[in-house]
Amino acid sequence: MHKFFIAAGLAALLLPLNARADEQFTPLAASGDWAAFVHRDSMADAPDFCGAGDLKDGLIFRADNTDIEIRYSDDSWSLPANVSGNLALAVNGNNYVLPITANTNTQVMAVISQDQLEEMVADMNKAGSMQLTPGSGNPVTISLDGSNIAITAFLTCAGISQPGNTGGENPFQSAPTNSNTQNNQNQ
Repeated sequence: MHKFFIAAGLAALLLPLNARADEQFTPLAASGDWAAFVHRDSMADAPDFCGAGDLKDGLIFRADNTDIEIRYSDDSWSLPANVSGNLALAVNGNNYVLPITANTNTQVMAVISQDQLEEMVADMNKAGSMQLTPGSGNPVTISLDGSNIAITAFLTCAGISQPGNTGGENPFQSAPTNSNTQNNQNQ
């Protein structure tokens, strides 16, 4: 039952308010307070984003066909549009400072590069917790208990290489067409 509530909570954090009834939000893995999910517009469609996070503390990793984001939510916030600042994460002695790129009234988002994400995941795999500081706010300690299973499912779903691994298949990448393959062979 606990996993159901994690799934429902992450769905609320990851999906827009105007979600349609035919959308598919499928759990991939859950461990501790962490869970990973894949979203499709319908059961027949390829994934349009993968996500993983710690529902209890509001930290979400999200990847789609354009960006990898880290999102942090706090229901006590009432943020104006276009906030500026950084989302700072400290884990295993390393610091990751990411500019806030978008926000809602209760959530901030920051884009992270694949290389930075892979480094952060390697650090997460060696630590029991991480500290997140949104803007000039107070630091929040996030437990990483259960994160390895959820993050591994997220990385595989998004086709991102796991530290020390070759990675999974990328569901967002289109297969090359014959004309593209032929053009590459002719060059």
